[in-house]
Amino acid sequence: MSWQKVLRERGGAVTRHELRKAGVGSRTLTAAVEEGGLVRPRRGVYALPDLSAEGRAALAAGGRLSCVSAARSYGLWGGQDGRLHLSVHPHAGRAGGAVRHWDALGEHPELWRVSLADCLRSVVNCADEETAIAVLDTAIAARLVTMIGLRGVFAHGSARARAVAACARPGSDSGVESILRQRLTARGHVVEQQVAVPGVGRVDARVDGALFIEVDGFAFHASKEAFERDRTRDTALALVGARRLRFPARDVLSDPDSVVATIEAVLATEEIRA
Repeated sequence: MSWQKVLRERGGAVTRHELRKAGVGSRTLTAAVEEGGLVRPRRGVYALPDLSAEGRAALAAGGRLSCVSAARSYGLWGGQDGRLHLSVHPHAGRAGGAVRHWDALGEHPELWRVSLADCLRSVVNCADEETAIAVLDTAIAARLVTMIGLRGVFAHGSARARAVAACARPGSDSGVESILRQRLTARGHVVEQQVAVPGVGRVDARVDGALFIEVDGFAFHASKEAFERDRTRDTALALVGARRLRFPARDVLSDPDSVVATIEAVLATEEIRA
């Protein structure tokens, strides 16, 4: 078996022992490193060069990405905590200023990050509740876990962890949408997400059945075309007489209370008109 196949099957990083078991010799490994096909984050560990910088840092520290760092590696919301979170053995040494999670590293095919289930559990145990729910929401939206699956993940967790997991909901394509949903529902508003509007398409949310909300910003779009499609939806909503507001994601992150206040002010004008 080629070393490329071994590494791809194991998520991009393996130990020298695993490679030797697959019949890959020392000379082959040395040549691959010299030619740039492999990197060696630490002694006895090899990784593909396209493994993320965070993944390589985890390997270099002798741990695995955990918590919000692992969440980002799975394509989920990672909050605004940019620190490196690592799952390390209880007796591990320093991890270069990273946030260390003192977990015994269990069996998982990928050497550089914890499993998705362990990732979600560590987020709920470490992050603030709002961030934790946003991570869970995006895991549901990405179809990496179901509501029933979440109950299984936290079945043996603490009462607090189970309560946080129970707050997760489908419909948030981004952590920013989840945060706004949480803020609005905490204020007693009814929030419907991913609402299908004839002639318009799906809209991020509708609040109290009266006001459509879109949350985005050019920096948060995958392309210029996606940005332009949202503007087309604004026009379509206006043509059907729907009230709508659009907020840049950075506003929701930097001042969510102000965004909620704006939404409530517009909803109040709707009540007066009614």
